[in-house]
Amino acid sequence: MSQYNALVRRALQSQATLDNNGEHCSADFRKLASIGARLGQQVRIKRSTGDFALYTVSEGSDESPDEIVRMAAVARTRLRGGDAFDAVVETQAIRSDISDEQADQAGEFVERLDDDDASSRFIVMAPHGGAIEPFTAEQAERVHHQLESRRVSSWRCKGFKGGGGAQGAHERWHITSTDIDERSFPLLRRIADRLFAHAVSFHGLDGTEILIGGAAPGKFKLDLKSAIDGAIAGSGISVRIAQPGDKFNGDDPRNIVNRLCPAHGIQVEQPSRARHDFGQAIADAVATFYSRIL
Repeated sequence: MSQYNALVRRALQSQATLDNNGEHCSADFRKLASIGARLGQQVRIKRSTGDFALYTVSEGSDESPDEIVRMAAVARTRLRGGDAFDAVVETQAIRSDISDEQADQAGEFVERLDDDDASSRFIVMAPHGGAIEPFTAEQAERVHHQLESRRVSSWRCKGFKGGGGAQGAHERWHITSTDIDERSFPLLRRIADRLFAHAVSFHGLDGTEILIGGAAPGKFKLDLKSAIDGAIAGSGISVRIAQPGDKFNGDDPRNIVNRLCPAHGIQVEQPSRARHDFGQAIADAVATFYSRIL
């Protein structure tokens, strides 16, 4: 891990990628390079108060002094900061040298990969597991366990709150799927250049319905929708194919599930009740659906 002392300041009006974005920051090109970081990567930013969070460096700048890091007000709020405060920028986004239990106690962020270094048939993912979007990592693990004999892969991240700072896990660790940079996730980097024939990514959202999105063809999404509909019949939870105008349609080519699987990437967005009460049933339906394809 490399780091530098930073001066967090307000975003400039000209910094469009920072405007009202709680996950983005800008940093000086030279200062980033001094710690081996580049534009687009994720960095941890920490205060002496104990508050810290993960950010995407969405803009490079030429600052004077070069320690200045800029954020919109909503991003500074994640660190309980005002217009200006001191912090530390660290390159280490992930801790994978500790167990899930240790990560939970420490309020840490861990990355997990099950992969044979060769197979490209199917990958199941949960970028926001742990307490970020609860039960999604367990769903991915359940699908992987059921299809393990088919040589499938699974990539998950789990973030926790622990006892440090005032933020929740989502506020501390969530990085939008289109921003996830494999340079910040060592295990993801191992599979980033391998294109998979099929991929599904489990997510959570606020709302009342399940959305089936991603870059996969419409007929493929409809078939998966039918499988999930059957698994939660009688629950009162609706399942819908995400439309282009939906915020969480998952069809952006930059979405990590579509980068790994451009032709058949699927994103399953689920409200809290669906994950809590029917998470295993949904995972089983997804596993059964893909077992007929692989």
